[in-house]
Amino acid sequence: MKKRVLAAILAASLSALAFASCGGGTSTDSSTGTDSSTVSTNSGDSTTSTDGGSSDSGDAYKITMAYLGGSEQPDYAEVTQAISDLTMKELGMTFESIQLGYGDYTEKLRLMLTGGDKLDVLFTFATQASAYVSQNLVINLLDWNGTNLLEEYGQGIIEAVGEEQTYGGQINGVLYGIPSQKEAMGTAGIVMRKDIVEELGIDYESWTTYEDLYDTFALVHEAHPELNVVVGDNMVTKFYPYDNLNDSLGVLMMDDPDNLTLDVVNLFETDYYMEQAKIVNEWYNNGWVMLDAATSTETTASLMKAGSAFCYFSPIKPGFLAQEETTTARELVTQVLYPDWDIINSSAINFVNWGIAHQCEDPVKAMQFLNFAFTSKEFNDLMNFGIEGKHYVKMEGSDTMITYPEGVDATNCGYHLAMGWANPNQFVGSVWEGNPEDVWEQYKECNAASVWSKAYGFIPDISDTEVANMQTALTNVYNTYYKSIECGAVDPETIIPQMNSELYAAGLQEYMDEKQRQLDEWAAANGVS
Repeated sequence: MKKRVLAAILAASLSALAFASCGGGTSTDSSTGTDSSTVSTNSGDSTTSTDGGSSDSGDAYKITMAYLGGSEQPDYAEVTQAISDLTMKELGMTFESIQLGYGDYTEKLRLMLTGGDKLDVLFTFATQASAYVSQNLVINLLDWNGTNLLEEYGQGIIEAVGEEQTYGGQINGVLYGIPSQKEAMGTAGIVMRKDIVEELGIDYESWTTYEDLYDTFALVHEAHPELNVVVGDNMVTKFYPYDNLNDSLGVLMMDDPDNLTLDVVNLFETDYYMEQAKIVNEWYNNGWVMLDAATSTETTASLMKAGSAFCYFSPIKPGFLAQEETTTARELVTQVLYPDWDIINSSAINFVNWGIAHQCEDPVKAMQFLNFAFTSKEFNDLMNFGIEGKHYVKMEGSDTMITYPEGVDATNCGYHLAMGWANPNQFVGSVWEGNPEDVWEQYKECNAASVWSKAYGFIPDISDTEVANMQTALTNVYNTYYKSIECGAVDPETIIPQMNSELYAAGLQEYMDEKQRQLDEWAAANGVS
C-alpha cells in the first residue's frame, strides 16, 4: 500500500508540472536511485577558498568548511562574507569556505585531511567513509575525548533530521557524519519528448515495466529513424530492487518487499540482472539504443537538448519535471516505472554526510556550527541561492517560493549554486520557482513510503588492506564489462557468465563472505533478524 501512495504522490506532482513553465534550475542529484559511485558534471573543477571573516570579529573562532560546488560563482566572496556575518551574529564565529570542484574533490579533500590544513567541517560521500574512519581522518561525533558531541551540542540536528537518519552514518560504532537532507528513494521513471508523444498519440500512463515500452519504441523508430529512441549507458541497473551494500559487489535482493532478507548474494547471477540485460540487448539489436552508448561522454540531458533522442531513464522525484525541462530546454512528459522498486538503503541516505575533520581545533564549536547549519533557513538559502534581493527574491504571496529578481536570470546571476542535495538541510530552506511549494514535504513522504532495507544503518568496513585490494580488483573487472552489458551492446547470456567467472577469480566469494560476516555481526548487535 505504501508503494501505491508513493507512486500517487509522484504522479500528482509530475502531472501538475507537466505543462508548467520553468522559472529556474535546481541541481540534478544524479546518484539518487542510480548504482554508480561516480559524481560527474559539466561544471568547473576549481578549488576556491574565501575567508569571510569581518574586520571587527576580533579573536572569534573561524569555522572552515569544505563543500562541493559546481561552476564558478562570480559573487562567491560576497556570499561567503554574508554567511560569515550571519555566523558571527548567531554563533560568535566567523566563516571560511573552501569550494571543491567535482573533478578533483577526492584528491584535494584527502590532501587537506592528511596535510593538516585548517579544516573544521567537511562533506563525505558514503563510498569514502570507511577509509576516512579507519584512518581516523574524521571525528566520532558520539565520542570525542569522552564527550558525545551530538547529544551535547546537536539536539537541533536530531529534531530536524530524526533519530533514525541522524545515527545511521556509523561504521563500527563511529558516527562519522550527519546525512544531508534530500530525497533518498530511487523512483524509476522514463522521460520523453512531449511533442513526439502528442504527435504519435502515445498512451503511456499504464506503463509499469520495460516490457511495456516495446511497441512505443518500435513506433518512434519507424516514425523518426533519425532519432536515438532511448539514450543512456546504465539501463540495466538504472533502477534496481536491491540494497547495493555500498558497491554492488554482493547485494541484498529486495524484489520481494514482503520477504526481505539479510543474505548477501551475487547480483550478476540473479534472474533480475539477466532478464533486464536481455531486454536492453533486444532494444539495442533493434536499433533503438544509441550505437555508441557504451563509449559516449554525452549526458542524456544534453542529447535530449540537442534533439537527437526521444527518451531516457532517470530517477524521478517531486519537482523533477520542472528541473529537467530547464536542463533540456524542452517540454517533457514522464511516467513512473517499477513502483515496487522504490527502496532506501544506507548509501542512499548517507550519500553525502557532514562531519568534523580530525584536525579541527575546536570540535565543540564545529558541532555547534553543524547544529546551526542543519537548522538555519537563512544559512541554507545563502549557501544555495545567495543574497536575497540580489540573487533571488520571494515570489508574490509566498514566504516559501523564490525566483530571480527582475532583470536577472541564469545567464547573469552572480550566485546560484542550486545544490541543495549536497548542502546540510535544504528542507528548512526556500523552494525555487517551478517546484511544488510543498516539495520538501513531498520528499519526506516519498522517503517514508519507500521500502527500507533491513540493513539500513549498516555500512561495510573495507579498510582492511586485503579487503580493499579485493574491492579494487573486483571493481576493475566490473568496469571492463558493465557499460557494454548495460547499454545492450553485447549478448548477456555469453558475457555475463564470462564476467562472473572473472569476478570469482578476483575474489568475489571471499569479498561477499566478509560482507556477510560484518552484516551478521551488525544485525546481532542491533537486534535485526
